Amino acid sequence: MVRLFLLSGMFLLCLGPLAPAAAAPPLTLEEAVLTALRHHPGLKAAGLEVTAAQAEVAKARARFLPRLDFAETYTYSNSPSQVFMSKLNQRRFAGEDFLLDNLNHPSPYGNFRSALTLSQPLFQAGEAALGYQQARLGREMAQAQALTRRQEVIFQVIRAYFGLHLARERHRVIRQALETARRHRQLVQQRYDAGAVIRADVLSAEVHLAKMKQEEMSAAAQVGVGQSALDTAVGKPDTALRPLAPAPQEPAPLPGAVEELLKTAHARRPDLREIRLAAQSAHKETTKARLNHLPRAKLVAEYEVDQRRLFGPSGDSFTVMALVHFNLFNGLADLARQRQAAAREAKVRELERELMDHIRHQVTEAALHLKTARERYQVANAVVAEAQESLRLIRLRYQEGLTLLLDLLSAEDAAKEAELRRLEALFDTHLAHAGLELALGTLTGPPAGPSPGGSEASDTGAAP
Repeated sequence: MVRLFLLSGMFLLCLGPLAPAAAAPPLTLEEAVLTALRHHPGLKAAGLEVTAAQAEVAKARARFLPRLDFAETYTYSNSPSQVFMSKLNQRRFAGEDFLLDNLNHPSPYGNFRSALTLSQPLFQAGEAALGYQQARLGREMAQAQALTRRQEVIFQVIRAYFGLHLARERHRVIRQALETARRHRQLVQQRYDAGAVIRADVLSAEVHLAKMKQEEMSAAAQVGVGQSALDTAVGKPDTALRPLAPAPQEPAPLPGAVEELLKTAHARRPDLREIRLAAQSAHKETTKARLNHLPRAKLVAEYEVDQRRLFGPSGDSFTVMALVHFNLFNGLADLARQRQAAAREAKVRELERELMDHIRHQVTEAALHLKTARERYQVANAVVAEAQESLRLIRLRYQEGLTLLLDLLSAEDAAKEAELRRLEALFDTHLAHAGLELALGTLTGPPAGPSPGGSEASDTGAAP
């Protein structure tokens, strides 16, 4: 019984690591996107940039609030003015201190000075208010940058997911072609042994089989590359080792009119919103530079305690001051600052125009790519049926000795290439659809349309 128990335990330990992998559900596109949103380091970095921008808003808000400082200093000096002021502040001044010799040659004297200072800005020439508004704009810019990065990561996941799907489908098609090439090699060998064909047909079949083996090795390598690309896109290793959910069977839907798409892009693109916010911030910087010549005013209140020894007899005093600072001339630096701010504002406006033109091109290009991919799929879908029927007829003719082996091999290659072109066109429609949503600024989750995961895709839910 002990031996049986130990053997059973060892058997379960051996099966333990394999059971989760075997029971792993297919990886849907929605799950891949959600994984990237949780684990991608670039998205985490963008989120931290938003946190930093929020802290910048708090810093800008602090310029409106009063400031309270505490200072503790100790001086030990025989300087006549320092000794005189220390004794006076400590309320320890005596009559003998007025003797000329004591005034001119005082003994070293120590003083502990404790000061509590409260300062409140009264007028800052609009610098604090405009700075606070700029900080809030900076926070919105950081949020727009994070959204741009989010959409880029989602597109990378979609591209890697469909790329791995295509690589695996391509590998499947080539493996099937390889098996067909092996069967044809056996058929040719049998016909050669029966004296129905010449040695050249056998050599041609072997050359074709070797060619298919090379293509199969290249296709297998592309699967490995696709798995690595998907792992990198989602930011979590070994994600792509799981089986993928069923591939889409229908192409992505056609795009709408370019004019309507451009309106959507102008309203939704986060990078366009970011540069518009940057233009607003640059305008406020220009306003700050124009108001920089105005005076500044603040109120300062200070409470001071002076004592020769800590916790000994002391004298205290308070001071209240209203300070006004007005710069009369600083070498025309304010004028240069105005010109600099105006130039930077104009620069941002020009960059906004450039981005608008770039968005127009991106949307137009993405829409045309989607239309072209759908047309290619329609053509390739028809060609596959024709190539398969042609291969069937030529195979029958070859078995009856009515055609050459070269015609059969050419038909096999044509059927294989037709199927590969159909798969490429099918996946290109979905990738082009995702690219169009990226150009529109609406790619916040997996692309709409036929779900690549079938019924299983609905279990995961859409990306937030």
